[in-house]
Formats: sequence, structure tokens, C-alpha cells
Amino acid sequence: MHVVIAGGGDIGALIAQSLQHEHDVVVLDPDPAVAERMETLDVRVLTGNATDPELLREAGVDRADAFIATTNSDEINLIASMLAKGLGARQSLTFLGKAYYVEVLTDPRTMEILGARIDRVFWPQRALAKEVLEVVLLPKALDTELIAGGRLRLIEYLVDASSSYAHRLVADLEWPRGVALLGVLREGQFITLRSEDFRDLVLEPGDHLVFVATRGGFPVLHSLFAGSDRVRRVFIVGGGTVGFMIAKRLRESRVEVVLIEQDPERCRFISEQLSGVLVIEGDGTDLNLLEQEGLEQADALIAVTDNDEKNLLVSLLAKQLGVEKVVTRVSRSETRALFERVGVDIPLTPRQAAVREVLAYLAPEGVERLALIEDSVEVIEVRAPRHLQGRRVGELELPQHSIVVAVIRDERVVLADGKTQIRAGDELILMAARDEVARVAKIFKE
Repeated sequence: MHVVIAGGGDIGALIAQSLQHEHDVVVLDPDPAVAERMETLDVRVLTGNATDPELLREAGVDRADAFIATTNSDEINLIASMLAKGLGARQSLTFLGKAYYVEVLTDPRTMEILGARIDRVFWPQRALAKEVLEVVLLPKALDTELIAGGRLRLIEYLVDASSSYAHRLVADLEWPRGVALLGVLREGQFITLRSEDFRDLVLEPGDHLVFVATRGGFPVLHSLFAGSDRVRRVFIVGGGTVGFMIAKRLRESRVEVVLIEQDPERCRFISEQLSGVLVIEGDGTDLNLLEQEGLEQADALIAVTDNDEKNLLVSLLAKQLGVEKVVTRVSRSETRALFERVGVDIPLTPRQAAVREVLAYLAPEGVERLALIEDSVEVIEVRAPRHLQGRRVGELELPQHSIVVAVIRDERVVLADGKTQIRAGDELILMAARDEVARVAKIFKE
């Protein structure tokens, strides 16, 4: 694929880095320093404004399979996307930050005017809110995602010092029926089932266990880590778009919500829109306020202001008061590891959440991207071609870090092992290193 990306900032750089090995990528940015920052990437960088038709032509937008607008200006993104589509780009994708633009572009009347000039709108704030909700509503879970139409769940748990799984050999552990351990995350590295040392791996405190579970297997697995716990009370610091969306969904899930916001006008707006949410005008970094409102009794704290330093301070105060789960918004992806090192449980960035949506949208032909684990391992879905009829999963010549996770046949989902037999037309769920996805796609090409 030929991909043109407008904007070499955080989002554009993440997308370029992810696509460089499989696709021909061109990045447009008015800042000459972007070219220097991307010297290590296998991409072409052109300096100039993405709304300049001549620059778009030089980038080959007329033969682009996808044009992706990722600048910090919604207006530039919209204009550039429509220009690119008009000049011949097959797909035009744009990132937006303002809620009212998203609302306008999802209005059928607007689409009648614009025609098919914008194929897909990505709203990082909505993607982040979705990720936060998924992980907050499950006690003990560090990450979770439903795949295969909700019939399978990916879920990640922490091995802490008090865990019964600490200091035990992976090969000795047994899991409930309908559950499979996919791998272990250790210090940013994902050790998969096919890794040479996986069977000899001894779990240590701080390891993350990544599972896939069927609908029947998940409740049993979750009880092993969370017991009968449920989320009853959540604090949110930051009443912007993300905080508002999270508070709304939590109340719909019958969770008690306390939201702290400094802007008095925003407080009034949230109070009017969200009945049942306790809205407090104040500073979320005020320890006295947090103690007065009973933060230590909360099941989780979510820090989603637009200031990384404030989010970090709020998170550290929450951990000091004994809050078990702390989810924090991190604006800059490069500081995410720092947040983890100082004790923040789950640092999430709106940019990374949205980038995952883009990668899923731009999957190779015949491949549906379902999820991304630690930005390095993908969960994908492919259809088994006729030439694999009767083959067993263990006989497939897959790349080193790729495995078949499950088989979907006649609406039935079965977790796979080496003896599982494949039929033509089966939907296969696989886990693969990001740089192996293209090779996996070729194996399953009809």
C-alpha cells in the first residue's frame, strides 16, 4: 500500500513507525525538524503544508491507498482529507479533537453535502474513554478487550508479590476450561507460547499474564484473580470530554461516581447533564479534598485532565491513600514508561488508542486486526483457504512468534491446540508479532 500521512507529530510518527515495514509511507509536515526525527524510519518525509495541492501531488496522493490526516489542527485535517480524496486517494482518514466536528461529520445531512470525501473519522478521546471503561469495570484486570463478536475476551492480569502464581513455573500451571494463556509480559517484552524459554519460565512479581477466554471460561478465570469483587465507587479527576464520557457510562453501569473539576462552568454543565454524578468544584491534587471526599474508599481513580504532571500527582496521591486501581491519561507516549515505573497501574494515551483503530482499519487484504498487545503483538482474524482443508494447526508453517488462538466454525468458538483440524472457510483467530502479520496473511491467502 502507498500511504500518505499529514502530520509528523506523535500520532503521525506512531502510525508511520507501525506501517513502515509493510507499506510505502510518505509523511508531510511543515516543520523541517520532523525529517531529522524520522531519519531512523523507512519513510519519505516532505516539508510543507498538507493543504497544498502541489505538495499532495508530489507525495503521490493520486495513487495513495490511504491518506491519513493527523495534525493538531482539526481544520487542516478536514481540508487536507477532502483535497486528498479529490486528487485521487482511495481512502481518506482524519483525526479530530473537537466533539462538535465529530457530531457534524456523523450527521447524515453533512455526508450528503460532502459525499464520500472522508471515509473514516478517528476521535482519540472516544477511543481512550472506551479503553478506560473496559479496564475499570473489571477489578484486578490491567487490560481487556472483546473479540470474535464478543465470544472471546482478551484479558491481562498482574502477578503481584502476594499472588499464588508468583515464583511458579509456567508449565506447572493449569487454567480453567475455555481459557488459554497466550504469553507473559515482562518489562515491556512479550514472551509468547512459542518462545524457546517459555516452558521453563518462572513467573515473577510484576509479570503480566495475557489470556484468551471463552464466555464460559472467563468468569472462572476472573474469579481466580478478582474473587467476587465488583466496582462500586470510582473517582474521576478531570471533567473534559473524556472524563464526561467515562462518568456517563459508569453511571449507566450503576457505579457511584465522584467527579472533580476546577472549572465552575464545566461543573455546572456536567451536573445538569449527568444526574446521579457527584460533581465537586476543586483541585484534584488537593490531598485534603481527596481525603474529605473519601478517596481511600474508592475502587478506582481515573485521572484524565489535559495536564500530564497533574495526572501523575493525582495518581501518586491515590496510590498513597490505598486506591487499588489507578488509570491515568498520558498525553505523550514517550512518558508512558515513566508513569509505570513510579507506580501508576494503567497509563493510557488517547493517541495510542486511536492509532490502534487506524491499524485495524488498514489491515492487509484478508486480515482483520482485532487487538494490539503492548504495541508489538497483534491479534488478527483470517479465513482458512481451501488448500488448508484437513490440515492440523500444529502442521502450519507459521512465523516464529505467531500462533493460532481459536477456530470459529458455524458460530461455534473453540480454543485451538496443535491437534485442532482446520476446515476451509473456518475463521481463525491468531496472535502474531506485528512484523509477521504480512507473512501470516500470505499463508492464508486463497
